[in-house]
Amino acid sequence: MDIKHASRALAITTVAFGTACGGKDGDTAPASSCAAPLAEAGESQTLPLGSLITLDGNRSTACDEFAASDISYTWGFDRVPVDSSVDENALSENSSSDASRPSFVPDAPGEYVISLRVSDPTTASEPDYVVITVMSDDMPPMADCGLDTNGTVGLSASLDGRASYDPEGARLSYNWTVSSTPECSSLASYSLFDQGTPVASIIPDCQGLFVMSLVVSDGMHWSEPDYCLVNVASDNAAPRAEAGTGGMLPACTGTTFQLNGWESYDPEGDPITYAWSVVSAPPGADPAVYGFADNTVADPSFTWDKSGEWTFQLQVSDPYQSSVPDLVTYAMGPEGENNSPTANAGGDQTITVIGGCTYESYSLVCEPCAEVLYAVDGSGSSDPDGDTLQYEWTDLTGDLELAGTTTSAINILFPEREAVYMSTYTETHELELYVNDCSLSDHDRVTLTYTCRGEYGSSSSPF
Repeated sequence: MDIKHASRALAITTVAFGTACGGKDGDTAPASSCAAPLAEAGESQTLPLGSLITLDGNRSTACDEFAASDISYTWGFDRVPVDSSVDENALSENSSSDASRPSFVPDAPGEYVISLRVSDPTTASEPDYVVITVMSDDMPPMADCGLDTNGTVGLSASLDGRASYDPEGARLSYNWTVSSTPECSSLASYSLFDQGTPVASIIPDCQGLFVMSLVVSDGMHWSEPDYCLVNVASDNAAPRAEAGTGGMLPACTGTTFQLNGWESYDPEGDPITYAWSVVSAPPGADPAVYGFADNTVADPSFTWDKSGEWTFQLQVSDPYQSSVPDLVTYAMGPEGENNSPTANAGGDQTITVIGGCTYESYSLVCEPCAEVLYAVDGSGSSDPDGDTLQYEWTDLTGDLELAGTTTSAINILFPEREAVYMSTYTETHELELYVNDCSLSDHDRVTLTYTCRGEYGSSSSPF
């Protein structure tokens, strides 16, 4: 059999236990009850191509003074079929290859020879091997896109390919296609929902016959296409106008603001047109002054000239009929009633980063405290009038690297620091947040305390 050799090694994090440096003179580690741990790579398996293959190293054992949880694992592909591109990156368990029971999906028939070495905190085992034989009769899969079905314009219609199968039992991948549509439709294959899954769907955009096709793959071959029909009916319904929620406009709005009719829709998905108008205005308002920039768009700008209540009407139309009008009322406040915003930089915060320390050649060596990108959030700031706020962050200590200063939340970079066992390095920083609306402002401060500490047996990580 043609094979290729893989020298790739899957690194596994070792969790070490023991006595930290700095103990009494004469302290020594207890004598090991065995020369090395024992690797058990599990039983050989023969499975069809495309199967999910799970390896099992749980029968590996450590020396008596260590628990099973002290064992770390190193899996490797020693041989794979010549046509395979599988390597250690294909091993996974919960998105991590550092596991006693990783799994992979073979991509070619043949023999996969996989090695396992296990380590306890002091020694590593000899390798143990397991052979996975992957069989394939090279038969293509069969696509089945389900029964023909009926649909309704604007409503989801499901396509069921779960009856598709592979003669060898391989896992399938799915590809749905919109093969043909009525002339009135603009649907294409990219309009499909849940493409790549056994059960997909479309939302038909007009009446008529939609032809759908499905092909499936076992990783080696694609099937012949299977076709199914979606017969779509339509009883045209009127579109619906949604003119927005209205309410009191913030003091900083000025005399021009924007209406919002984007939630208007047509049940069949037909294109709609918009028509806005003023239903009522405050006494003394002058039609020669107030008005829309363009009353035929979904979100027109409107300029008003008198404070008080303004009521607007929106009516939308599809190619066949118009909606019931929808009304919305806004209260425009007089100028000069702006209230100050309130800045909130968040509570004082502590960032703790641990540098993991381990024994190396009877010396205690600590990893550095890793670089940390830390978020500070000022989104708790508010304005009683509902005005949009502008943000400005300042580092009063002057030595922090701020990633952006004009958003409500910013990121602060704390660089890598040297860690010393049982020693804590501390630095304190003070940030100031200014917020302002159109004319008034407020500020708040937050104190950040950063610490870097070396600890035995810990991984370098924030928090």
